[in-house]
Amino acid sequence: MLDVQIIVCILCLGVTLWWWILRHQKTATAAASASNRQHDNGCNNPNCLRCHSSSQHHIKAFQANATMLRRLVKLEPDLFEGMRKEIWIAIEDMERNFFEGGDGNIRPELFPSVRKLVHGCFQWWQTENSDATIKSGRRTHPVSSCHPAPTSPQEGQDPTVFSLPGLEAIPFHDASQCRNNCPCMRLWKSLPRSKNSPPITVTGDIEALRSNYPIIRKELLDFISSNQHVSKPFKPFDPKVYTHASSATNQSNNSRENANPEWSSIYLYQQGIRQSETCNTHFPQTTNILETKCPHIMAGKCGFGSIYFSRLERNTKVKEHCGPTNIRWRCHLPLVVPKNTGPTSSSCLCVGLPGVNETRVGWNEGVPILFDDSFLHSAVHHGESEAEANNDESSDGALGGARIVLIVDFWHPALSEADRTSLGVLYPPGS
Repeated sequence: MLDVQIIVCILCLGVTLWWWILRHQKTATAAASASNRQHDNGCNNPNCLRCHSSSQHHIKAFQANATMLRRLVKLEPDLFEGMRKEIWIAIEDMERNFFEGGDGNIRPELFPSVRKLVHGCFQWWQTENSDATIKSGRRTHPVSSCHPAPTSPQEGQDPTVFSLPGLEAIPFHDASQCRNNCPCMRLWKSLPRSKNSPPITVTGDIEALRSNYPIIRKELLDFISSNQHVSKPFKPFDPKVYTHASSATNQSNNSRENANPEWSSIYLYQQGIRQSETCNTHFPQTTNILETKCPHIMAGKCGFGSIYFSRLERNTKVKEHCGPTNIRWRCHLPLVVPKNTGPTSSSCLCVGLPGVNETRVGWNEGVPILFDDSFLHSAVHHGESEAEANNDESSDGALGGARIVLIVDFWHPALSEADRTSLGVLYPPGS
């Protein structure tokens, strides 16, 4: 009888392994398709980390930085004390996935998926065990009545370069709806510190941006008016990443429909590197606000952090895409917003997977927007026609109906100082 049970167990294990391999192959195929779609929406700049992370240049840089991180942890253990173990798991998974093939592409393996399966089973066992402990009266600490925030990975979340498992993952953050125990509140406003406060300073970076919005806006408009003779003060992005917005949504004016699409920018920090001439010469007040009142900014400390003025011309759509990583959150500070940009209009920011966790939000001048750009997202701006913009006293006619926001990348507020230091070594400015 025992032999029969052993045979049955072996057969069950074999069938389970066979099912898992088939499932992994389907998952890998779907991931490859998603990767291809991302590549289709990628730019042609070989130095762009988001669009060309699988190049030999970036792979070798990652391997060298990972080696450097291991050495630093041994030399300066106090600097990395409390660093979360998931960072090492993510590094090992990425190193395992790197094959020195001729095409330089990252190819998926079975082992990371098996690791995730085992990790999920372990988490389930811990949950069951903790429930049993609570029921048996051996609970040693209070249990929160709030549902825990979802953690990465989530549906619609597909960072193109680096994914850190276990971080809180919500597509869109609204300060009026988030509780004080949500990590995003550390960015929205200054909170009183307590003995249970996280090991990160609670500073209210976004509140600092909101309160200084008039200064930032005036400095931008002064720059534009004093550089009207310059053909392109804003540098266009690669046309592959944006397109002409559909004219099927309540847009009937011919001049509006025929506007040439364009998405352009002025960088203060690009992939973590400070653009000193732009910061010091043209935007000293804005730069001072960012560098003195926003300690959570990622720029200057990590290659994933950028700060720039983003300009969308009328009838422009930024194609659907995911950002490079889930260790950052992105903020829009709207500075110039024409009419017809509410969530019910055709001009808005869309974050999340349609039909699952998508949020659509319009831009309002001076009202910051915080979201996780590792989720699928896009932006579309129809706005006013040029004639309407010129006749509208509330807008700057010289901008021709364009929408301009200041984009600021912040560290994910749940990351400790040790986490941020290690990730800054792994992806330093200029990566």
